[in-house]
This record gives sequence, structure tokens and C-alpha cells, in this order.
Amino acid sequence: MALNRAIETGVLFHRAILMSGSALSPWALIQEPSRFAAQVAIHANCSPELPHAHLLKCLREKPVELLLSTPILHQPEFAFAFGPSVDGVVIDTGDPPGGDNLHYNEFDSNSNNKPSNPEPQNAITILNNVLLRKSVISKLSRYDLLLGVAKAEAYFAFNGEDVQYGIEADRRSKILRTFVRNTYSYHLSEILATIVNEYTDWERPVQHPINIRDETLEALSDAQYVAPVVHTADLHSAEHRNSYLYVFDYQTKFGDYPQVSNSQCLCLRKAEVAA
Repeated sequence: MALNRAIETGVLFHRAILMSGSALSPWALIQEPSRFAAQVAIHANCSPELPHAHLLKCLREKPVELLLSTPILHQPEFAFAFGPSVDGVVIDTGDPPGGDNLHYNEFDSNSNNKPSNPEPQNAITILNNVLLRKSVISKLSRYDLLLGVAKAEAYFAFNGEDVQYGIEADRRSKILRTFVRNTYSYHLSEILATIVNEYTDWERPVQHPINIRDETLEALSDAQYVAPVVHTADLHSAEHRNSYLYVFDYQTKFGDYPQVSNSQCLCLRKAEVAA
């Protein structure tokens, strides 16, 4: 909302807190809004072949309970079926609907401008095109910003058995391969090999399942949460505004990870959040 052209700067709020994510996170944008919109339309008895404006009108007349009860088929891992998309209102690429914007054309079933071989449009590419423009960064910098991440952001990518006993190398490869395939468009093998190489402690003679789990958790957390948050903080602080970044590393007594000593524990109550 801070980047919405329709909202005057400073009217709704003056500062923001981004906890465990930012608009640059790969999961912050729906990659295939037209496919999921069609599923909702069919469930709500609205024809998915309707023009964009008529389809929206039909959906707006349906009870919200009906829309939320839509069974979603084939939702990709590490992504969401419902969420923001480049609609020209909440998220605006600067291009008018019906132009060369592939995200618009994909949603509009009546568009005559669909390219025969469109370039793959993953969330990272779209977000970078939209959010890294100077005008957007300039507007973002008008607000004070506090950003933060936790120690185990990607915890829920693992099941109970993974958490308790760890994972083997083939399980790690499957998880990371799925993440790379559903997040990026090019050089998938090279990206996967780089992740495995960078998040493996090669000094250990034996790769224990617990260590493999922790390394995979760190890789997924960095890719989905930490890197986007740090990137956002870098962009925001470059405009000389108040930017703050914290890491929440508090561990409970009965948590899934071993307790650390008091000298090692990061306690937000006492620690100063530095810019």
C-alpha cells in the first residue's frame, strides 16, 4: 500500500515493520494468477472465459465464504495460490493493461497481444521489474522501516520426521530441486549445484542427517526470507532514511533446537536494534 499511486504519501502511516519477509520475497507474488482465478471462477459459477472486467464483477457478487472454499488443484510448493498479483492497482508495473505486459495479458483471456512464445515470468523477475525502479525506491524511502527475520524461517518446509531425525542427502536434493524449479526460470542446474555447494560443510568427514537438515533449513530461509529482507534494507537505507534490521534468535526451553548459554542468547529485551 505504501507504493500504491492512488494513496497519498503520509496519509495512512509513517513507518512500517516487515517481519519475516518483504515484497522482494519470491513468494510475495502469485506467479500464475490466471490459472488460480479460473479455478475460483469455475467454483463460483462464473465463466473463466468472461472478459476481465465482467469476471471481476461476477466474483464480487459472490459470498466471500464461497470464494474461500475453492479447492485449489496443483498448488506448487514454496508458493501460494492466493495473494498479490500485478493488477495495475495494488501492484502497478507502469504499463497499461492490454499492452506488452505479459502478466496482464495472461489474465485477460480476450487479449489479442499474447505472444506465441512468451518469456517465462517468475515472481523474482516480475518483482525486480516492478519494485526496483527508482521511483518506487524513492517512495519507499519516505517511511521509517524496521525489518527482521527469525532463526528458522523455513521451518515448516519440513515434516515432523525431518525435524526429529534429520534428512538424507537425496531428500535435501529433492527439496532444493523443487524450490529452484518453482522459483527460477533459467540455469536451474547451476543454481541447485551452487546452493548445495555453499550450504554444505565440506570439512565434516561424514554428513549427518541433522546437519543436512540444518544446512537445508538455512538455505531455504536465506533464499525465501533473509536475502529479500536484507536487499530491501539495503535499498531503503541507500536513501538515508531510518532503516533498522534485527535477527530474532530467542530459543525456548522446550523448543526443537538445543538451548544455548545465556551469554550466547540474543534477547531482544536487552539488545539494541542497530541501524
